[in-house]
Amino acid sequence: MKKNAHLWERDPNDWYVEEEWCARRLFAEEKFEGPIWDPCAGMMTIPKAALAAGYDAIGTDLVARGYGEVAPVNFLAMKRPMQVRGRPARSIVCNPPFGIAKADVKAGRPLGFVQHALDLADHKVAMVLPARWLWGDERSRWLEQSQPRRVWVLTPRPSMPPGAVIAAGLKPGGGDKDFLIIVWLRGYEGPFETRWLRRDP
Repeated sequence: MKKNAHLWERDPNDWYVEEEWCARRLFAEEKFEGPIWDPCAGMMTIPKAALAAGYDAIGTDLVARGYGEVAPVNFLAMKRPMQVRGRPARSIVCNPPFGIAKADVKAGRPLGFVQHALDLADHKVAMVLPARWLWGDERSRWLEQSQPRRVWVLTPRPSMPPGAVIAAGLKPGGGDKDFLIIVWLRGYEGPFETRWLRRDP
């Protein structure tokens, strides 16, 4: 479809869907302490992959999208982790809305999505983020002080079209942007490790 078609317009809530293999491969390589919470679950791709990997998991979203998520939940208003079968989620894994992923005081966003996840989770936080976070001056400085444990480089480039494209039954094409999964471990101090997360190991 033409990129200027209605389905390809920017989603007002930054709802973009990662390919299924991203979460499946993450849970194959990165170990978490559950339960796992995806606070912007969209089509429930990440919670389904977590369940398939043997974790207790829950998905919520700001918008009720009808894919089995507990909805609607405003993640940034949450004061404590979601409960999963009576236990608080210990790890947060998600593909966040990039527009509010990092705090921006000048834009009136003093609390970023990533920082809020770091405040709530007591084990690990894993976020799908644009690779430009590593070389943009402001974001790279924030990343450095936040001390991530590991950076997974997604290869090949995953396609992440607006959710409306997938909901309409269209298949994503080849990706043309670079993405990472950045993992933080509570209490970790030191340099981060960079590894490749390949669709076909």
